[in-house]
Amino acid sequence: MSDYSRKVFDQAEKFRARGFFSKALPAYLRAIKLSRDSSLRFDAFLSLASIARSLGDIPQARKYIQSARLEMKRAGRYGEKEFVDLEEILIDRADGKYEESIARLGSFLKRKTRERDFQACGFIEWAIGGALRFSGRLVESEKAYHRSLAFAKKAKDKDGQIYAFLGLGGVCRIQGRLSDSEEYYRKAKNLLSQSEDLFAKAYAYCGLGNALRQKGLYLEAGELYLKSRFLYRKLGDAADLGYVEWGLARVNMQKGDLKAARGFLDRALVLFGRARENRGLVLAQTSLAQVLHAGGETSRAEALFQKAVNLSRKSGLTAHLELFT
Repeated sequence: MSDYSRKVFDQAEKFRARGFFSKALPAYLRAIKLSRDSSLRFDAFLSLASIARSLGDIPQARKYIQSARLEMKRAGRYGEKEFVDLEEILIDRADGKYEESIARLGSFLKRKTRERDFQACGFIEWAIGGALRFSGRLVESEKAYHRSLAFAKKAKDKDGQIYAFLGLGGVCRIQGRLSDSEEYYRKAKNLLSQSEDLFAKAYAYCGLGNALRQKGLYLEAGELYLKSRFLYRKLGDAADLGYVEWGLARVNMQKGDLKAARGFLDRALVLFGRARENRGLVLAQTSLAQVLHAGGETSRAEALFQKAVNLSRKSGLTAHLELFT
């Protein structure tokens, strides 16, 4: 392995750790091109699979994970098969295969519990919590996030605690428990004050903005959305930027400025479409249907709303039921 290929790989790792996926991705690909070392290539392909999954490119994520599996065998790193298997499960989860991923994650959790790997247990419970949330099993989702938080505290894993709090903030918001949601988001935000994880900071700003918006605190919510938008643009994260645009649209809808809301929703739909983010598409389509209906375009609104419901059901989501959010 050349020193230069290792240097490129290390730079990619730094980008990824901070959430700069758009910069990390080409750096990993360059490291792979420069190196014939199967061990480095395995690490790079595994990270690429995670990035592609996070960006919503499921077909590419599956290609990368297969390449990672091949390089793992070439490098003789059979002891790390579980990392490849886990990433494959997370790709299935991102692809809407919630029940399958929950079952497979449960098997992982049993093994990691026996091994007393509390940090891994916390991460797995967090992943289960997300799959339960997206499939509409909100009470079970909240319990999984609480277990994730307990494991993260046991492992003294600050990042794990941050993401558990973010998960709790999200599920409580959808349940309408806005004070609880705000408290969890603020706890995550406080822990993030000493972190370099820009993605988590952007996520926390957006989530807290959502909770405050639903509480009617539109000025504060708008300020948080703008902070989140700045970071997501910096990170090149189209999918999550779409949620900020959707949030700003909801602020304007609740303030009665439907023209401004429509502009934000148009941008959100473009971003969600580019990122293949079906939940975001459903939320933006149902919101736009409400705006169209309010403007007298009832037939168009009906068609768009039905399109959103069909997409939600096809994807195994319950986002079409989240209108009050």
